[in-house]
Amino acid sequence: MFSILRNLLILFALTLTASAASEEIVIRQLDAAPGGKLVVDVDFGSVTVTAGADDKVALEAHRMVDFGDEAKEKEYLAAVPITIATEGNVVTVRSRSQKLRDWNIGHRKTDAEYSLRVPKKFEVALRTDGGAISATDITGNLNAHTSGGLMAFARLEGTVDGETSGGLIEVEDCRGPIHIETSGGHIKVTRGQGSLNAHTSGGRIEVRNFSGDTEVRTSGGDLDLEKVSGKLVGKTSGGAIRASIPGPVSGDVKLETTAGNIDLLVPANAGLEIDATTSVGEVVSSLPIQVSDVHREHLRGTLNGGGKSVRLGTSAGNITIRPISEELASR
Repeated sequence: MFSILRNLLILFALTLTASAASEEIVIRQLDAAPGGKLVVDVDFGSVTVTAGADDKVALEAHRMVDFGDEAKEKEYLAAVPITIATEGNVVTVRSRSQKLRDWNIGHRKTDAEYSLRVPKKFEVALRTDGGAISATDITGNLNAHTSGGLMAFARLEGTVDGETSGGLIEVEDCRGPIHIETSGGHIKVTRGQGSLNAHTSGGRIEVRNFSGDTEVRTSGGDLDLEKVSGKLVGKTSGGAIRASIPGPVSGDVKLETTAGNIDLLVPANAGLEIDATTSVGEVVSSLPIQVSDVHREHLRGTLNGGGKSVRLGTSAGNITIRPISEELASR
C-alpha cells in the first residue's frame, strides 16, 4: 500500500515538473493614422483584430512555451521575440523562428494569443502557422492565412481573402469581394453583399441572405443557399442542395451534385429558362412551366416566357422546383 502511494506521489511530481511552462506577456501601443496597414506574421497562436476608437495600433500578446526544460524555454523566448515596428504607414508584428524541430526538442507544447486594435479604416494582413484568426468592424482589405484553425470575420468592408488549411470559416455581414477557402471544414456566410467565392475540400456550406454573385464548391457536404441574389453557382461532389432565390431573379443559376437531392425555390412570377436532369431519380415541379422536353428524369422548359438560365443536375437524387413562400422571401 505504501509502495503504491509512493509511486503515485513520484508520478504526480513528475507530472508537475513536465507541465511547467514559461510564459511571456507583451503590451505595446503605437500611433497610427487611418489608411495604414497592419501586418502580423507569427509562427503559432491565434490572432484577433478589432477596430478601435482612436488612431492607434494596440497589441496585447500572451505566449506560452513548454519544452519540459526551463532553460530551453527561456532561450527560445529570447531568440524569437515578439517585435512591433513601423515603416511608413505599415505596422508589423512579428514572431517567427527557425522550425521548432531544429531546436532538438522532444516534449513541446506552444500556445499564443495576439489581440490587436487598429483604426477603423485600416488594411490588414494576418498569417499564423497554427491558430484561429478573427477580424471585426474594419474598413479596408483583409488577407488572412492560417495553417490550421478556424476563421471568423464580421462587419468588414473591403476585399476579404481568407484561407485555412483546416477549420471552420464564418463570415457575417461583410461587404465587398469575399474569397474564402478551407482544406477541411464547414463554411457559413450570413448576410452581406458584394461577391462570394467559397470552397471547402470537405464540409457543409451555408449562405444566407447574401446579395451578389456567388460561387460555392465542396468536395463533400450539403449546400444550404437561402435567399441568395445574383448569379449563383453551387457544386458538391456528394451532398444535397437546398436553394432559394428571392425576386427579382438577377442572375443565372447552376446547381450540381454527384449524389444528392436538389430542392430549388424561386418566385412564381420570375421569367426563367429551366433545364433539370437526374441520372437516377425524378424531376418534379409545382410551377406552371411551359415544357419543351419532359421525362421522369428530365425537364426542360420556360417559366413566364423565359429569362435567366436555371441549370440543375444530379447523378443520383430527385430534383424539386417549387415557388418560394412569401414568408421566406420577406424573412
